[in-house]
Amino acid sequence: MSRRLPFLLRCALFCGAGLLAATAQARMESLDDDQLSDVVGQAFINLTTDAANGLNFTRINFGADIETQLNMKKLQLGQYNRSGELAGSADIAIDNFALGTVNDTTGAINPFLISNPYIEFAYDGSKMVGIRIGFGEAKGYLSGDIKTLTGNVPVDLYGTGSQLGGSISCGLLALDCLAAKTAITLTGSSQYTAQAELVNSSGNPDPIRAAMIGLKNGTALDMHDSTIIGSLVNVLLPFLTSNDCKLMGAQTCFNLAQYQSFPIGTVDPNNAQNFIDSSKGFFISMQSQNVQWRDQQDPSKLVAALAGAFLNMSRNADGTAPIKVDFGQAFNGIPRQDTCLGGLNKGC
Repeated sequence: MSRRLPFLLRCALFCGAGLLAATAQARMESLDDDQLSDVVGQAFINLTTDAANGLNFTRINFGADIETQLNMKKLQLGQYNRSGELAGSADIAIDNFALGTVNDTTGAINPFLISNPYIEFAYDGSKMVGIRIGFGEAKGYLSGDIKTLTGNVPVDLYGTGSQLGGSISCGLLALDCLAAKTAITLTGSSQYTAQAELVNSSGNPDPIRAAMIGLKNGTALDMHDSTIIGSLVNVLLPFLTSNDCKLMGAQTCFNLAQYQSFPIGTVDPNNAQNFIDSSKGFFISMQSQNVQWRDQQDPSKLVAALAGAFLNMSRNADGTAPIKVDFGQAFNGIPRQDTCLGGLNKGC
């Protein structure tokens, strides 16, 4: 595993050099005392240190806002033989990876927005055992043909009773299922929610080289409706849980490959290219051993990253997921946003 660290280190140094280069064009000018007294500022780059669980950490913080639209043929990290995993697979493997989108008609670029990026190193004594590149905040579209993901990727599913009821499939003699399907359908426009994560085809949590996302076994739907029908459904919901990737006949686990573009942050309901809120705590890391990185939203907490490459999209401080997908998108997939100007929408 240790041989994998230099690659990400080179990436980190490249990113840092790019940020520094953006400021290298400014010409230095002297200021007298009166002029200096009118200036209030903060360092563009600062260095912080930390320690936790026997490891020491050094972090380089870049006080910057970045807009980017990028395309990459292949994003692959942590390709090595891992016990219990398919030979030749990688911890993170995404073909035609892209951040941000474009509009072929107008030529407009809708960038992926990043605030307060940082690079952090973890040390065990004098030995570097981990490195992560993170963003204080991020919002925009992340696109790609996802093969495998390793890490923490929470997703909030939401939708109406009519959407959910239409996806429930009951046998002719399954009276309890038929009753629940009817009640849920009758709630019409009432909003249902559920929390999804990386799982395997049996509905068990699968944070390592997962190819699916969905409801883990035992997950129930949530709904807030004070009507008579809504109150009845709320009584039923705790007993209607997802098991073996099914909930009353409805599929609850889905191949990551069918989600071609994930919205990171909260999309404006009136404009799919505008994001009204960002995701906090986003980072990608590589470590030669399990490392607990400091949670950027709550410094009293730590995020446990498994050895290898690890993608973290923590839930926001208010409990919401960084990715929100409606039931229709969950069942049918999400088409790719256009990420290339010209005839192609990917692979440029």
